Amino acid sequence: MTNPCPIGVGANWQLSATVSGAANQNVTWSISPSGSGTIASGTGLYIAPPAVPTPAVVTITATSVADSSAKASIMVSIVPSDPIGTVKSFTQFPGPQSCPASSVDYGPNFGGQGTCFQLATSCPEIADFSAYLKVNTPIGAPKGTVLFGVGTGGSGLYDDPNPPGYTDGSMVVQSLLTSGYNTVQVSFGGPFDNGSSPRGWLTGPGGVRRLSCRYATVADWVYNHPALINTGNVNATNSAPMCATGNSGGSAVIAYAVYEYGLDTELKMIEPTSGPVMTRLDLGCSPPGSSTFLNACTNSQQDMSYSTGGSSGGDAAVIDQAYQSAGATTPTPCTDAINGTPAPAGLFLSDSILYLGAQSINLPNLKVGQVFGDSDTSNAVPQGTFWNQSIPSIPAPVCLQNVAHDIPSFPAGATQIANDIAAGCH
Repeated sequence: MTNPCPIGVGANWQLSATVSGAANQNVTWSISPSGSGTIASGTGLYIAPPAVPTPAVVTITATSVADSSAKASIMVSIVPSDPIGTVKSFTQFPGPQSCPASSVDYGPNFGGQGTCFQLATSCPEIADFSAYLKVNTPIGAPKGTVLFGVGTGGSGLYDDPNPPGYTDGSMVVQSLLTSGYNTVQVSFGGPFDNGSSPRGWLTGPGGVRRLSCRYATVADWVYNHPALINTGNVNATNSAPMCATGNSGGSAVIAYAVYEYGLDTELKMIEPTSGPVMTRLDLGCSPPGSSTFLNACTNSQQDMSYSTGGSSGGDAAVIDQAYQSAGATTPTPCTDAINGTPAPAGLFLSDSILYLGAQSINLPNLKVGQVFGDSDTSNAVPQGTFWNQSIPSIPAPVCLQNVAHDIPSFPAGATQIANDIAAGCH
């Protein structure tokens, strides 16, 4: 066994042990001090306690069933938030055409097609991964900085009219540039990587929660490098106020950043749209009809389970990817759970945004806006409603008429997002 890095409260770590010279490889697991989390006797899945224990260092021991004198231990430090990663290096693409040729051009006053960066991110216990930024800046001193993300694994630009971007995404960006904000579109692949694989922050293994470190690391870097984001902002010490919006999977990774990675201290406002879809992975990765919650737009109960099937494997395949090595097609824990074969006990709950279940989220310094389309029949609305109702004192979601899942692809959705951020990002 090897010692993992520190992990946040409620997070998990898959442990394994090998017994040398014995045909019987079975082990029993124990934790010291008692009550410092749980570990499954059969799987070795350790789940950290919901609060930092005293002492904060937990000892986990594997003891051979064949020979009780043969044992090995590791120590795990429990910390309040999941450890954020680092940007090991960054590259600013040179020249006036630094961004992909297909990028939307906002004119000379707003940086044209933008300035683009490649960031080499490194997060604990997962593979290093490249992220890309498209940055546009307003005239004069910026009022703040707004991050944009697309759905699924975030491989694409928000203002690209072709999926996974949005038909009217450029309307949102243009409006906020005109209002005086830096705009930073975050992509984990397309269109910068020429279609190479892997793509998306959900590229595993590591699990959804741990992989969301990639986005949190990028957001933290943007916050702490204001003069790189806006070269005229040379006296700024950070990018505050910094705000973020993302649709579907792009809304979920923002929620992970503020709740699991402590970025509620850096982000002033967030505007999740069509989500967060990963509020309760355990309820999404469950047989159809077994888990329902309120749809805030219809005021009726709706299935929270993720979809399966089709050439892409549905939403469940997106979750499965987070537990697979790059390029692999197994394991498929979410699909299996939907089909009746449960994942290791506690895994999906631990990896959820609401990792304690229906706990109340305390985000006292963060403004939250949330938008749904009333034509969205996916699990995004009940998952997002669950999240909304777990945060004290925030507005109810806005439900837009005749708007479907890809909210920024509708003029009414684009207008709502831009107006909300301009009103709240200060």
